[in-house]
Amino acid sequence: MPINFHLNMRKISSLIILIGLIMAISKPCSGEVNQTEITTAQDSTVDVIGWFCKHDTAVYWIQESTWKINNTDTIKTAGASTKVMISVTDSTETGYKMDYTFLDVRGDSLADSELGNFQNKIITLLSKKIIGTTISFETDDCGKILKFNNLDKIKKQANSVFKETIKEMEKLPWIKDAKKMGIDLKKYAKIIDSDQLVEGYIEELKLLLLFHGNSYNTGEFTETEEATETQYANETYCSITMDDDGCYSILSEVVNTIPQSEIKALMSSVIDDINNADLTDSFNANFDEAVNVDCNISSYFKIAYLPNGWPYEAVKQESTTIGQNAKVKQKYIYLDSYSFYNY
Repeated sequence: MPINFHLNMRKISSLIILIGLIMAISKPCSGEVNQTEITTAQDSTVDVIGWFCKHDTAVYWIQESTWKINNTDTIKTAGASTKVMISVTDSTETGYKMDYTFLDVRGDSLADSELGNFQNKIITLLSKKIIGTTISFETDDCGKILKFNNLDKIKKQANSVFKETIKEMEKLPWIKDAKKMGIDLKKYAKIIDSDQLVEGYIEELKLLLLFHGNSYNTGEFTETEEATETQYANETYCSITMDDDGCYSILSEVVNTIPQSEIKALMSSVIDDINNADLTDSFNANFDEAVNVDCNISSYFKIAYLPNGWPYEAVKQESTTIGQNAKVKQKYIYLDSYSFYNY
């Protein structure tokens, strides 16, 4: 089964403003493969199966951070940590019933920036709302998620938290300045629907169980796709390995190249939507000097498993690089404690 980590192109316009009208995330559409290289022989397979038992529990820390790189300077701009627990409430021949519970939420005091300070304030608000929240879900016999059972309750909570977050954001000085430029925060907030908010609660859970039920050939694989009318040029690297002790890992990295002209066109459409003459004039006058190289978008993902199929580490990193400047967003999940085989 192929591994697809390409990012959704439809997210580009809304994300450009949030990262300074410079960084964008994109996805090349599927296209004809121009070059494929297999660097390691496919001599075995990895089957991602959760050999779970009733009463199994696994506690994870989720560490999220953003970084800004300017030449040789690397600055952490925001960070947060969330502690969660996955527990098996029932086990049958056809699958498992499981709970996903939020145990703790913490801000990052090392993130010295306006964004970091604001994020910590929001985390204080979040901790009062979500600690103790449990999401019930069911999987098949391999551990693949089939359905969630109580998302209506989560949706109400997510909407409440989002509204309070918008109120806090409107107090920020730079938001007030943005309003003068024609950027209406409430207008963009309306684009976010309830399903997107709920996704924020279950994103990491879905990552941890993403590959369950699938089989992969071990080895290293590279693939290159040239730019066409429907896709950007990209390179993909995959590595699937298994240790002698039965632990195994799946890794993929996709690097997309967006031409400078495409960046300008994408950003220009966003500027036009804002409908501010001064901003448009500034953009047209300064863009070519500020952005005179292509943009590289890297999406990296790795997840490692114990022999019984429980994930013990996952890394998801997205970086956007233009010249010597880069923005990096990382999500690191690790197994903090566990209790297995308590029949």
